Amino acid sequence: MASSPKFDRFQDNFNGMGITVHDTWATHITIKSLQVDNDRYRAVVHYKVQDHFGLDSDDISNVKFNQFRFFRIWFVLQRYSQFGFKPFMTIMETTIEITGSRK
Repeated sequence: MASSPKFDRFQDNFNGMGITVHDTWATHITIKSLQVDNDRYRAVVHYKVQDHFGLDSDDISNVKFNQFRFFRIWFVLQRYSQFGFKPFMTIMETTIEITGSRK
Protein backbone atom coordinates (compact mmCIF):
# COMPACT_ATOMS: atom_id res chain seq x y z
CA MET A 1 0.00 0.00 0.00
CA ALA A 2 1.32 3.45 -0.89
CA SER A 3 1.23 6.39 1.47
CA SER A 4 1.58 10.10 0.92
CA PRO A 5 4.70 12.01 2.00
CA LYS A 6 4.60 13.18 5.62
CA PHE A 7 6.64 15.70 7.58
CA ASP A 8 6.40 14.09 11.00
CA ARG A 9 10.05 13.52 11.87
CA PHE A 10 11.33 14.95 15.15
CA GLN A 11 13.21 17.73 13.33
CA ASP A 12 9.99 18.76 11.53
CA ASN A 13 8.67 19.99 14.90
CA PHE A 14 11.34 22.70 14.73
CA ASN A 15 11.98 23.39 11.04
CA GLY A 16 8.41 24.53 10.31
CA MET A 17 7.39 21.61 8.10
CA GLY A 18 5.44 19.89 10.90
CA ILE A 19 3.02 22.79 11.35
CA THR A 20 2.91 24.20 7.80
CA VAL A 21 2.61 20.95 5.85
CA HIS A 22 2.71 17.91 8.18
CA ASP A 23 0.80 15.60 5.83
CA THR A 24 0.04 15.80 2.12
CA TRP A 25 -3.15 15.09 0.18
CA ALA A 26 -2.00 14.45 -3.36
CA THR A 27 1.25 13.48 -5.06
CA HIS A 28 1.82 13.34 -8.82
CA ILE A 29 5.14 11.97 -10.12
CA THR A 30 6.05 12.21 -13.79
CA ILE A 31 9.12 10.74 -15.50
CA LYS A 32 9.97 13.48 -17.99
CA SER A 33 12.80 11.54 -19.64
CA LEU A 34 14.71 8.30 -19.23
CA GLN A 35 17.95 7.37 -20.95
CA VAL A 36 19.67 4.02 -20.52
CA ASP A 37 23.11 3.69 -22.06
CA ASN A 38 24.78 0.33 -21.37
CA ASP A 39 25.04 0.22 -17.56
CA ARG A 40 24.37 3.94 -17.02
CA TYR A 41 21.01 5.65 -16.65
CA ARG A 42 19.72 9.20 -16.43
CA ALA A 43 16.16 10.16 -15.53
CA VAL A 44 14.45 13.52 -15.14
CA VAL A 45 11.60 13.25 -12.64
CA HIS A 46 8.98 15.89 -11.81
CA TYR A 47 7.17 15.88 -8.44
CA LYS A 48 4.02 17.85 -7.65
CA VAL A 49 2.62 17.61 -4.11
CA GLN A 50 -0.52 19.30 -2.76
CA ASP A 51 -1.69 19.95 0.77
CA HIS A 52 -4.19 22.15 2.52
CA PHE A 53 -3.26 24.38 5.43
CA GLY A 54 -5.58 23.53 8.27
CA LEU A 55 -6.78 20.67 10.41
CA ASP A 56 -9.01 17.89 9.12
CA SER A 57 -10.96 15.31 11.13
CA ASP A 58 -8.06 12.85 11.14
CA ASP A 59 -5.70 15.55 12.46
CA ILE A 60 -7.92 16.61 15.34
CA SER A 61 -8.57 12.96 16.29
CA ASN A 62 -4.82 12.46 16.71
CA VAL A 63 -3.65 12.87 20.32
CA LYS A 64 -0.69 14.94 19.02
CA PHE A 65 -3.15 17.71 18.10
CA ASN A 66 -6.28 17.27 20.22
CA GLN A 67 -4.39 17.46 23.51
CA PHE A 68 -3.69 21.16 22.91
CA ARG A 69 -6.52 23.67 23.25
CA PHE A 70 -5.00 25.84 20.51
CA PHE A 71 -5.57 23.13 17.86
CA ARG A 72 -9.10 22.35 19.07
CA ILE A 73 -10.01 26.04 18.82
CA TRP A 74 -8.35 26.29 15.38
CA PHE A 75 -10.35 23.25 14.19
CA VAL A 76 -13.68 24.79 15.28
CA LEU A 77 -12.91 28.28 13.95
CA GLN A 78 -11.88 27.09 10.50
CA ARG A 79 -15.17 25.19 10.17
CA TYR A 80 -17.60 27.66 11.75
CA SER A 81 -20.21 28.34 9.06
CA GLN A 82 -20.18 32.13 9.63
CA PHE A 83 -16.52 32.27 8.56
CA GLY A 84 -17.02 30.45 5.21
CA PHE A 85 -14.09 28.05 5.58
CA LYS A 86 -11.91 27.74 2.50
CA PRO A 87 -8.64 25.84 2.95
CA PHE A 88 -5.41 27.47 1.86
CA MET A 89 -3.75 25.17 -0.67
CA THR A 90 -0.02 24.56 -0.69
CA ILE A 91 1.51 23.32 -3.95
CA MET A 92 5.12 22.14 -4.00
CA GLU A 93 6.85 21.26 -7.27
CA THR A 94 10.36 20.25 -8.21
CA THR A 95 12.16 18.56 -11.07
CA ILE A 96 15.25 16.50 -10.31
CA GLU A 97 17.78 14.51 -12.29
CA ILE A 98 18.74 11.02 -11.15
CA THR A 99 21.84 9.35 -12.56
CA GLY A 100 23.66 6.17 -11.76
CA SER A 101 24.63 2.73 -12.90
CA ARG A 102 23.12 -0.70 -12.64
CA LYS A 103 26.21 -2.03 -10.89
